[in-house]
Amino acid sequence: MRQVEQLPESDQDAAGAALIDYLAHRDEMRLSDTQLAEARRRRADPQRELVSHDEAKERLSRLQ
Repeated sequence: MRQVEQLPESDQDAAGAALIDYLAHRDEMRLSDTQLAEARRRRADPQRELVSHDEAKERLSRLQ
């Protein structure tokens, strides 16, 4: 919060809006039990494919 106080007023407003949005939707951002089980299964796979951050962003952009 101290860092936000040092920002220009318009940036403080944006940070406040982002925080309010996060708080309003944080329960919706949780994985379901099924999603959590799938994530654990994939992490346990020794043959899993790891990709760079840029490649992950590219793959996600194709899903939209």
